[in-house]
Amino acid sequence: MPEQVSRDHHTVPKLYLRGFCGRKKLDKEILLARHRDGTEERMPIKKATVEVDFYDVGELGQPDDSLEQWFARSIESPVGDVMRALRDGALPPPGPLRATLATFVATQMVRTVAVRRTMQDVNSHLGPMVFASTVLQRAIEADPAVKARGDLTAMYHDIASRAPEAMRRTDTPSMLRTMVREADRIKLLLLDMHWLLTSSPNPVLITSDAPVVTVSATGELDFSSPVLLPELHEVHMPVTPSRLLTITPIQPLGAPPTVLTTEQTTLVNHAIVRNCWDILLRPPTMPFPADLVLPRQRSSIRQPKITVRANEGQPPTSLTFPPVVDAALADALNILGGDPATPA
Repeated sequence: MPEQVSRDHHTVPKLYLRGFCGRKKLDKEILLARHRDGTEERMPIKKATVEVDFYDVGELGQPDDSLEQWFARSIESPVGDVMRALRDGALPPPGPLRATLATFVATQMVRTVAVRRTMQDVNSHLGPMVFASTVLQRAIEADPAVKARGDLTAMYHDIASRAPEAMRRTDTPSMLRTMVREADRIKLLLLDMHWLLTSSPNPVLITSDAPVVTVSATGELDFSSPVLLPELHEVHMPVTPSRLLTITPIQPLGAPPTVLTTEQTTLVNHAIVRNCWDILLRPPTMPFPADLVLPRQRSSIRQPKITVRANEGQPPTSLTFPPVVDAALADALNILGGDPATPA
């Protein structure tokens, strides 16, 4: 009998979502989900944040769940005890347990539908840019006089507008490799930051299908950047409706805070709304915060502004990728076939 392959892939693991499920008999393992169309439904945890074949990297017509199994085996299983302790108010100290939690937080930042769609949006702009740059470079090589023209930017945009449709798309394995590399980069950044766990006596935090959010630590507002962890930004992950994990580049003055303030709750809940793809999640008995509105449409990223001039410096170097440091993430990259530019 062939081995059964799971096609229902969780973009947010049940391990995390259990912190927001109901506790009593009728509500056990149940979340209350609010969709962008304004409807709400009671949602079993096993159906929450599920996308069919989302991490599938197999041949066409041959379902593959190797990456979904990797998430369960290498990311979720090792962090199980740490997450349960975190829900009970225990923040792991610096060391192996915090590193395990950092891997979980970093991968959760990149494994969502919202990030996948952002990558597709970026690629729809980047592909024509690469196409136009290549064509323009070849035109200059064929006729150096082109370099002296004053309308290079206009030529660039005209060429980009004629890019083949295939240049506006990217394949799933490429996006998954980017996901793994970003998780590895972000994990190292998180471990160099300051970790806080704050609590409230009441259930006040919601979560979503993209539960890890970034907020500027300096008060600047930029809701349309595709960068997952901009410089001087804090990372927030609601752990339960009354506990918040914060990872910040700013060292707290005095003793680390332990109380989740109203201001911080408002800031994080609004960031959760901005970051989500389709659904906000909370326990069935928790009222929806009165100050929150989930728009029907998600905000799009900014259109890139491009200015073109002739390059007088050295020719560009060949495409390379930085090594993946984390062993578990390196295993995921191997599942995906490794980087195309990496020699066998």
